[in-house]
Amino acid sequence: MTREAELLEWLPDGLLVVDEAGSIVYANRQAERLTGYRRSELLGMRIELLLPVRLRTTHREHRRDYNSHPRRRPMGTADHEFLLRRKDGTQLAADIALGPIGRPGGRQTAAAIRDASERTKLEADLKRRALHDPLTDLPNRNLFFDRLKQVMLANRRDRRSVALVMLDLDGFKTINDSLGHVAGDQILRDLAVALQAGLRSTDTVARIGGDEFAWILPSMAGPQATIRRVRSLLRSVTRTYAFDGKPVQIGVSAGLALFPDDGRPRAMPAASWVPSFRLKRNS
Repeated sequence: MTREAELLEWLPDGLLVVDEAGSIVYANRQAERLTGYRRSELLGMRIELLLPVRLRTTHREHRRDYNSHPRRRPMGTADHEFLLRRKDGTQLAADIALGPIGRPGGRQTAAAIRDASERTKLEADLKRRALHDPLTDLPNRNLFFDRLKQVMLANRRDRRSVALVMLDLDGFKTINDSLGHVAGDQILRDLAVALQAGLRSTDTVARIGGDEFAWILPSMAGPQATIRRVRSLLRSVTRTYAFDGKPVQIGVSAGLALFPDDGRPRAMPAASWVPSFRLKRNS
C-alpha cells in the first residue's frame, strides 16, 4: 500500500471512488463502517445501490449528466445532505462532497461521505425547542400563531368555522406561593396532558405563556356545536390534581371566538373545574 493510500485509510470520512459507469473502484475503511458492507462487497457495486430505491433512477440520470459535461466541476460541499442506504436496509443521513478525478482513458469521481445523523438530530432538537414550550412540550406562542394562520387560510376551502378558545388558570399563583414552583411546574405538566385528551389530530393545544393556554379547533359546524365541543373538552380536565400526595384545586376561565363570524374574542363566564360549569358564547 502506498503512503497516499494509507493516508486515505485513516480519513475520518468515508471515501468512495466511482468510474464513469457508476461502479465503485475504491473504498476506504470508513466507507465500510458507514455502509455496513465489506470492501470486497463494495468494489464493483453500482453506486446507486447505496441510495434509497426511490432515488436511484434520478441519481443515475444526474450522474450521467455530470459525466457528460466537458468540464466537470466539484459538486456539493460537506453540508450537502443525502440519504445513504446501508447493507441492512437502514438509512443514514450523511453529508457528501463530490469531486472529479482525471484518469487516462476514463473519468472517475471521488465521493467523501460524512455521518450527519448527530448533526441532523441536533438540528431537529433545536427546531423543536424553538417551536415548543420547554416545560410542557406543547406548541409555544410562535407555533400557535403559525397554526392559527394556517387553519384560517384553510377555512376558505372548507367554509367551516375555526374555534379559538383561550384558557386562563385561576388561582395558579397561589399554588406557586403555597407549594412552590416545583409543584406549579408539575401541575402545569399534568394539565398539559389533560388538555390534549380528546383532541383530534387537526386540533392544537398550546401554552401561550405562564398559566395561559389555548385550543385551536378547526372545521367546527357552528356556535352550538362548538360550545358542546368545548364543554366536553373542559370536562376532560375536571379532576383533582395532586402534588406530593396533596390534592390541588385550580379553576379555569375560558374565552371563545369563532372565525370568520367573530371579529374579536368575546368573553365567556368563568368555567369551573366541576362538570356543572356554565359555558356560554356571547351573542
